[in-house]
Amino acid sequence: EVLEIVPRFALKEGVVAIGEIGFDEITEAEERAYSEQVEFARKNDMVVMVHSPHRDKKRGIIRSLEIARDMEFPMAKLVIDHNNEETVESVLDAGAWAAFTIYPHTKMGSERMVEIVKRYGPDRVIVDSSADWGISDPLSVPKTAKLMLERGIDAEVVEKTTWQNALDAYSQSG
Repeated sequence: EVLEIVPRFALKEGVVAIGEIGFDEITEAEERAYSEQVEFARKNDMVVMVHSPHRDKKRGIIRSLEIARDMEFPMAKLVIDHNNEETVESVLDAGAWAAFTIYPHTKMGSERMVEIVKRYGPDRVIVDSSADWGISDPLSVPKTAKLMLERGIDAEVVEKTTWQNALDAYSQSG
């Protein structure tokens, strides 16, 4: 029933993506809902922002990528969030955007993010933050940017990963 009303909200002015959608338990019902929303985004030329599961993250991300690819959804319009060291390569190799939500005590921290940017570079990497469940810090992006600069990462790379890449990814929806 919820999927039936998605167009009512998703097609409003200012909406830049469908999401955060994706898997939690990696069930058939979640796969059906994910596929329907990806298809909606494809038909409406929108970006999709994908949630990766808390458990079995790599399998959930690989399945999300496979479904989008099988549906001929453009990988350049797919933002996979909540990546880590185990998943980043799969996402970047697929041609999607690899986003990392920085949390102070869980998921991805600033120190680890610095190392990922050093290893993989800035292309299609997005550093983001959250203010949701548990302990979060909406200022984690500027704090991570500061740490990147302190650790010798070029200012242009910092700007790209903490600002420009997000603008480039989401502006694809107009």
